[in-house]
Order: sequence, then structure tokens, then C-alpha cells
Amino acid sequence: MTLPPPLRRSTVAVALLSLAACGTRAAAPSSYVPGDEAAILLIVDNYDFRDATIYADWKGVKHRVGMVIGKTKETFSMPWRDYEVRFEVDFVGGGGFRVPDPVAVWGGEHLSLVIMPGW
Repeated sequence: MTLPPPLRRSTVAVALLSLAACGTRAAAPSSYVPGDEAAILLIVDNYDFRDATIYADWKGVKHRVGMVIGKTKETFSMPWRDYEVRFEVDFVGGGGFRVPDPVAVWGGEHLSLVIMPGW
């Protein structure tokens, strides 16, 4: 079944926003320094046929996380740098997108990013 373009785009947008943080949070001590906690695990499901390079944007500083080949799933570990992160996806051969909302995150959490086909 093929969805009409407006409905398909909204479905894709909802799937992209399925980026979620898991874990419990406690109040941060006043002497808390980003990077002191355990690394963050990022699981990326790439349902698109294109290979994708993933970037984490920590307060305007972009770091390359890694590459996910089309139609595969990869798990990455990255250092925790701040309480919010945004993700960007660049497709090999052109195109890409930025997840519109930042994700609140603490060290040691697991995040999931789903890349839907046809974005």
C-alpha cells in the first residue's frame, strides 16, 4: 500500500522523532562536569537504502559518530559532552536531514535513531 505524499512525509517525520533516551535521571550536582560519566550508546536503524553518516551536535560543536550502511543497524559508543544533543544524518551521494528537536541526555544512557526510507 502506498501512502499519498503528505501522509507519507508525516509518517516519516514521526518515525524520525522516535529518537528516545532511556534511563533514569537524578538532579545534577553543582560540581558536575560533562564527560565524567559513562559513554552514551547510540543504536541506529537505517531502513533507507543509502549509506548514512551520523553526526552528534553538542551545543554547536559537531562530532562524527560513524557510518551506517543502507538497510542495516549499527551501535555506536560516544562520550557524553552535555545535557542536550542533536543528531544529523548525511547520505552518501547527497541529501540528509537534522533531527529538529534536541534530545535531553545523561551519561550512560542508550539512544535510538531510526532512519526511514525515502527521506
